[in-house]
Amino acid sequence: MAAWRSLLRPGLPLLETAARRGPTGRSALATFTAVRPPQSTGPCEGPLCSGRRTFYASKWQKRLGHLLESRRRPAVPEIPETEVITKGSKIRNVKPILGSKRTAVMAYKVGCMGLWDEWGEKHMITVCQVDRLHVLRQMTIQRDGYEALQLGMGYRSAHRQKRPTLGLFIKAGVGPKHHICEFRVSSDCMLPVGHQITVRHFVAGQWCFVSGMTKAKGYQGVMKRWGFAGGGSDKRGHRQSHRAAGSMGQRGAAKVWKGKKAHGHMGPDPRCVNAQVFRIESARNLIFLKGPLPGFKGSIVKISDARGKTALKNRHIRLPHPTFVPDPEVEYPVTIQKPPPERDPFLYPEQPLYQPND
Repeated sequence: MAAWRSLLRPGLPLLETAARRGPTGRSALATFTAVRPPQSTGPCEGPLCSGRRTFYASKWQKRLGHLLESRRRPAVPEIPETEVITKGSKIRNVKPILGSKRTAVMAYKVGCMGLWDEWGEKHMITVCQVDRLHVLRQMTIQRDGYEALQLGMGYRSAHRQKRPTLGLFIKAGVGPKHHICEFRVSSDCMLPVGHQITVRHFVAGQWCFVSGMTKAKGYQGVMKRWGFAGGGSDKRGHRQSHRAAGSMGQRGAAKVWKGKKAHGHMGPDPRCVNAQVFRIESARNLIFLKGPLPGFKGSIVKISDARGKTALKNRHIRLPHPTFVPDPEVEYPVTIQKPPPERDPFLYPEQPLYQPND
């Protein structure tokens, strides 16, 4: 009986054979034969191979997914050349004073690309998106003891939020945010609760600080982690010391000093780099920064005005304080790129092969 049950499992087609006569001449019972599917070299399917499941059910489904990949992606949006910002704001522009500090912004790292300027020079660009960045709360000296702004960016489902955080969003009149962060500001650069900060907060051509967490590289040696030169060649007497760290200390001290650059775990570490704003696009809230930025694609970076020595490069630029305040009667360009250099970067000075004093 168990054998018949195994043959009558679902998924196995049955073929009824004709009655055959046995050696005694009597008619035998009709027998049923289970027909199994032919063996294939591709991924196994069906209840017979339930233990071997792959990501793609078959190679044809995988190929069809590659063919339809272009249709799944959203169409390229049409970016207008100009826009008129009709939404009013209660913010007024202020004249910066000594010690004025604007708020920083958060952005998602989208990826890298190459862009050309008016001279035809190619620049390595990292694209970041300032996604639905709103002011959630003001920190004042009277109540909190310091001055700062609490900003929220992105979107996260309300079911994944805590109740105190939901009350903060309701009070600010904004949707649930993905990430919340505080930035120190001065009293003259305070922004009202619920105000949305766009990429027009920055000016094309200005220098800024971009901070984030670097990629996790695992356990690495001194050459990759710290940029050591390594050992010499085998032809010059070196044996098995091509990527060695070399000397680790002094014989007299007989110890390895704390903070010695050695092999070990590399990343994720906090990193701050200088970057120049190459282009801004207000239609999709994209900011194009020159150079590489720390972190993976989709990671969060913090962009702030340059300070210290780097801030001297922004002396010729008038930054909007406390932020960009639109005029409802002015038509603003959507895409703004930094002005090209006055001198042709490919115009090298012609120097004679031999100098007069040679």
